Amino acid sequence: MTDPGHEPHVYPSGVQENHGGKVPVVLKLTYVGFVLFGILYFVLQRSGGSSSLVEMYNRLTGAK
Repeated sequence: MTDPGHEPHVYPSGVQENHGGKVPVVLKLTYVGFVLFGILYFVLQRSGGSSSLVEMYNRLTGAK
């Protein structure tokens, strides 16, 4: 909730504060993606499948 009497602050570099703006969809999807990746990584670690994930990464990148 924004204060209607609040004047946006302008910094010396010319950047102006913007309160109450909408969050871009890309940032929302990134947040969801990181959460899903964290859950997947946790499940793989608990199941002991992390070594296969490392092996697959090594095959894809050509690392030995």
